[in-house]
Amino acid sequence: MAALGAIIFAAGAGFGLVVVVTIVVIIGIRQEERYMTLEHRSAPGAMAQLARIILGRYVRKEQDGVTGRDEPNGSREHSTSSRS
Repeated sequence: MAALGAIIFAAGAGFGLVVVVTIVVIIGIRQEERYMTLEHRSAPGAMAQLARIILGRYVRKEQDGVTGRDEPNGSREHSTSSRS
């Protein structure tokens, strides 16, 4: 009987954790959208920072001089021969 109680407690705790995390993400994303700060390094609050960590959303600013990734030689060259 104790094992059944432990299983029920673990399931309830897991469900409660999922509910709390969902509420934190909802509040954090609301703050991000309200202040439009998703592209900035700092979050507008603790809930928004937690939402970024939970969702894995990190925005990296690229260097100004970088235009894109380098392509291997000949990968974008057009062929002058025509296929029949």
